[in-house]
Amino acid sequence: MLPESRLVDWILGHSKDAKYNLSNSGLPEPPLAELGVNTSFEAFSKENDVHERALADVIARIYRVDAEEVVVTSGASEAIFLAFSVLGKRNAIVPVPNYEPMLSVPRWLGMRVGHSLEAPVHQGAVYALTDPNNPTGARLRSATIDRLGEISKKASVFVNETYGGFTFDEPVTLHSRLGGVVTCSSMTKFYGLGRLRVGWMIADARTAKALRKGKKLVSGHDAEYSLWLARQVLERRAPFVERARLTYTENAALVRKFARRGLGVSAVLPEAAPFCLFRYKGGQRSVAFAKALLERRGVLVGPGDFFGAPSSFRLCFTSPKDVLEAGLEELAAFLGDRAGG
Repeated sequence: MLPESRLVDWILGHSKDAKYNLSNSGLPEPPLAELGVNTSFEAFSKENDVHERALADVIARIYRVDAEEVVVTSGASEAIFLAFSVLGKRNAIVPVPNYEPMLSVPRWLGMRVGHSLEAPVHQGAVYALTDPNNPTGARLRSATIDRLGEISKKASVFVNETYGGFTFDEPVTLHSRLGGVVTCSSMTKFYGLGRLRVGWMIADARTAKALRKGKKLVSGHDAEYSLWLARQVLERRAPFVERARLTYTENAALVRKFARRGLGVSAVLPEAAPFCLFRYKGGQRSVAFAKALLERRGVLVGPGDFFGAPSSFRLCFTSPKDVLEAGLEELAAFLGDRAGG
């Protein structure tokens, strides 16, 4: 049985039917040339750099770690697979709600999956979290971070930091605070460059070496043109950060205003992520709820069951402002109809 990919299948399968796609958690693709990135394949082909190592060097400088601690991956998807397949044995602890592959990959690998960080530590297990959390956008609390430090002395800890850029602080990784923790991120969400399929993991040198060995068995070598573009983007981060800040600030304000309307739903507003979780009453399965919303109002959201959060949906606000505004109005109308029976 292959790992579940319900969320990805849902988004890809229904995007064409959506008038208002509020399911994509990554920013739209940026105009690379306008932002100072050389996209010429001819220019790329003339460079003789070892592109993977060059990108790792840039990532290391940004996060202030050693380049040997950086493992370049084919997006965060490969990083998640490597984390569980290389670091784990029989058990995985993944608190819910969480990003679906963080739950489905260890199950597919035959691991027993629990959800409590407070239970006695399983030696040889992988403890996996997202920070900021997907789908709530909440940050890890100090007490949880301290607990992960204790766990990392006996087991592997993996933290998916894909949405970390949306804090708009100086780039930092939990690995720097807790050396035994493995982290990952990618170019997909904050930079809007999912089609490059570029990500990375940060781990201590010994663990990084093991992850590279695993990577060779999974994808071998990443596409060098993608690595070349990604390196340029990271070397010129400032305009990409400002682009993300503008979209996030404007759209988050719209969502907060919408949440204050009530409308029979309660919102878990994000601390640092371009999405939030809305919970509704009535016990209707989230897939049925989301299908009805799409069919009646043309609004596409992510069913909460995919994240281990029943009776909820994840709403992303990465769309252009006008699309988001119109989509929220259609969602309000749907919720009004639902409340009226």
